[in-house]
Amino acid sequence: MVKIQIDLSEEEDRIVEIYKLTKKLKTKQEAIKNMVKFFEAEIKPKRMNEKEYFK
Repeated sequence: MVKIQIDLSEEEDRIVEIYKLTKKLKTKQEAIKNMVKFFEAEIKPKRMNEKEYFK
């Protein structure tokens, strides 16, 4: 588990609050966790070639 502390701008805070209310969630933390699921991450080696990385 990873804990992250972020500073949201006023606009970002409103977006999270609206998402929280529309999805009937209890906390902004739950809202952000759900919002993150909309994204996809891809991990690529930066300083190694792929052949070396997948060895």
